[in-house]
Amino acid sequence: MENRQLGNVGNRGDIIKHAALVQLASMLARSPSLVAFVDTHTFQLHAPLAGRARWEREVDELAAVHAAYEPYAKLERASLARADHYRCSSGLVIDVLGDRRACAVLGEANARSRAVLSAQLAGERLANVLVVDDASAVDRAATVASGGALLVHVDPFSLSLETWAAFAPALDAITARSAATALVAYRYSRNARTSWPVAPAGTVGPVAETREGPHEVATYASPTLVDAVRDVCAALGWRITACAAS
Repeated sequence: MENRQLGNVGNRGDIIKHAALVQLASMLARSPSLVAFVDTHTFQLHAPLAGRARWEREVDELAAVHAAYEPYAKLERASLARADHYRCSSGLVIDVLGDRRACAVLGEANARSRAVLSAQLAGERLANVLVVDDASAVDRAATVASGGALLVHVDPFSLSLETWAAFAPALDAITARSAATALVAYRYSRNARTSWPVAPAGTVGPVAETREGPHEVATYASPTLVDAVRDVCAALGWRITACAAS
């Protein structure tokens, strides 16, 4: 079946979470360790932008208030100029990390999207990338090594506690053995605010969060990264939240 994400590429939720991923990947790329990347619900490396005029307007509005959106906007405009496609979460992070990337584990349950993703990875000749067929399988091959830096993106669209529980054991295993973790979680909700899931093993949080309409995004971090992750999120206009490491 066609992935419904095709109709939402580049919406405001994408802008908010992707700007955070770009900034966090840039921050982690400066660390001594190589960086592993895990995307539990990947979609594709790139896809047609659902509405160019709307995207331009919303990016300009956000960047006018928070300059930290500019690096993300620059990357997307380069992708649109080059291939007329929007760079999605994994594509952005892979681009930003460059040769600082240790590996990537990309989960995608939708068979059609997974096939497109695999073809895109082959077309870009990207090495050290494992594609798995479900978020619960992101640690199936124990690809993420111990002791390194880690960036995680969790975006199943509707992020209920039940959904989180399905892949929490695999996520806990990866974050527990990583030395420094930053995690971005997204959920779409038109309901009143509810609590975010319990922080994965070895992390605390959420340490920052934001909401614009139905789009909610939160970050978790290893204790040693809390201040750095908060600084990134504050520069994007997010609200800093209290946690055990504050």
